[in-house]
Amino acid sequence: MTSHEVAKLLREHHFAQRVEYARRRAAQSYEPWPSTGSAGPEHDLGAGLWNLLHLGSPARSSLDPALAGRLADLGLTDRHGRPGAWELTAFRGVLAARDRAEQPGTGDVYIGEDSLRFVDTILDALPTGLALDVGCGSGITSSALARTCQEVTAVDLQEVCLEATRLSGALNGVGERIRTRHGDFFRDFTTDTPLNCICANLPYVPVPPDLAYSAAGNGGPDGLDLNRRLLRAARSLLDPDDGMLVMRFQSLGDASGPTLLREIGEFAKAAGHDVSVVADGRTVPEVRAALTALHAQRHNPALSPDAVLAAVDAHLSRYEQPLYFACSLVSRSGGTGRVTFTDLSGGVGMDAGLTTAQAPAGASRTAERLYRARAADLPDGFWELGGTSDVAAPLTRLPELVSAIGDAPSDGIAGRALAETVFAGCFAADATRARALYVTTELMLNCLADAGLVRVRDAG
Repeated sequence: MTSHEVAKLLREHHFAQRVEYARRRAAQSYEPWPSTGSAGPEHDLGAGLWNLLHLGSPARSSLDPALAGRLADLGLTDRHGRPGAWELTAFRGVLAARDRAEQPGTGDVYIGEDSLRFVDTILDALPTGLALDVGCGSGITSSALARTCQEVTAVDLQEVCLEATRLSGALNGVGERIRTRHGDFFRDFTTDTPLNCICANLPYVPVPPDLAYSAAGNGGPDGLDLNRRLLRAARSLLDPDDGMLVMRFQSLGDASGPTLLREIGEFAKAAGHDVSVVADGRTVPEVRAALTALHAQRHNPALSPDAVLAAVDAHLSRYEQPLYFACSLVSRSGGTGRVTFTDLSGGVGMDAGLTTAQAPAGASRTAERLYRARAADLPDGFWELGGTSDVAAPLTRLPELVSAIGDAPSDGIAGRALAETVFAGCFAADATRARALYVTTELMLNCLADAGLVRVRDAG
């Protein structure tokens, strides 16, 4: 069975729609791997494909063994109808493959929430012409680029990522427009033809120099090493009259925005671009530290989880930045060097002093309704650290949250102290994963403020 035939089969049985349906049911707008059970009756072939290729469940009676054998030609199953080397997901109709690992998310091919948000940015930007995908990973971004671009060159250091990109491109029906290239972009890449689009979602995790970490995430001490290098390299590669740079990045920062804005401004002036940067997610550095520590544990087996967390905390504290942003960037030629920063992530922060207010009737129900609606759009990486119980916690403990705010001193209580007080048992049980509650507590505080239940005394 050819990749074209498999792509047709997946379309006919609505594989991408089933993934999106599961994502909506789980109320996780950007979760790459929703797993809410079978997406259809057991006898349905589409449900069988979903169970096998996405959930990794063995084939049932709904999946013909002969069909599973043909899927094995692409590595999607083994010869006995069991899960194969690759697993599939989808977003906005774009299919993506990653290597299947014993522990989910520990393979060499990365697909995270930021990957899906980046697909949103690419599809909305409508790039055309000759495109370059730096660090192509699963190929989800290369496939999104190939919807509107004439040709996409997909570059990665890891051959397994190039294999995933070729499979993703083929299943999306755009494989003929994607060329894969093995190597280090910053050292090896050259082109005789100016590019119309450079696209990159590079590693951005701030990692202490003495801590071992996956190359797929390590962005250097402040997380920005590779993004700075990309900004310097992009100017000479892009067509000066018809060039576009599209990036997804995360960065430490403060109330004025991410620290990378300075280098972005330098690039905009030097290249003659106008740049739009949008922060669609924001959290506190302690949450980034917990995520970093969680992923660093398997690379540092000699250190205890508490020791890893302490090392990352100490490292990030040196930068003295109170916020951590998740951003998208679209930069276009023919501009004046203007950089526009839009912060969609603002609101009541974890450092604000909060006191109770004289609430209008029904304010508590309003806060609960707002919280349920907004919880579907939590910041990048949250689901790697927390889970559904952390989302439910502020709702089930809402009276205690409000009571703790009411019992605070006259200058109020900060969000960190509030979370650590109300959820003290969670922090004592697992200091790393409990920091997911910083995220959901902050979300609830914003809902309480919008409903009129709390007052912000110090928006610092």
